[in-house]
Amino acid sequence: MRRNTIGMIWIGGLVLAALLYVAGPDRFLNRCLDVLDAMNEAVHAIVVSLGAQANDVVHALALALLVVFVVLGLLASRRGVRAGWAMVVVPVAFLMLVWRPFSYGPAPIGRWLAALVLALVGAVAMTRRLIDPPPQSGPWLPPRWPADRS
Repeated sequence: MRRNTIGMIWIGGLVLAALLYVAGPDRFLNRCLDVLDAMNEAVHAIVVSLGAQANDVVHALALALLVVFVVLGLLASRRGVRAGWAMVVVPVAFLMLVWRPFSYGPAPIGRWLAALVLALVGAVAMTRRLIDPPPQSGPWLPPRWPADRS
């Protein structure tokens, strides 16, 4: 066994001894459970406070990702990468999901989540197209097969 592992085990034992001394050996498990309960309450408080703002967050993320997709698509098309149909299909699908011209209320959150996922996938795809090397100019050459080993 490596010396680093053995040293970490000894350090962990010393830290546990210090925690047992500070909390009291007879109340250590109660203190651990109290810490876990406090962490659980903090997470629930955060979820409740974010629940009211989730709709606005999803709207903002979806719209921002659509703008990122469009900008990346323009960069890709200037670079000579195929992006034309994606630049038409993704915004049109996005608008079909969230635009409700004759409705009295906003689009449901599920439609905005679908639009968010669509814009995210489009932005990631455009990023991948920009990261990959530019297309080779000239005629397409078939792949070179390994030489026969006969």
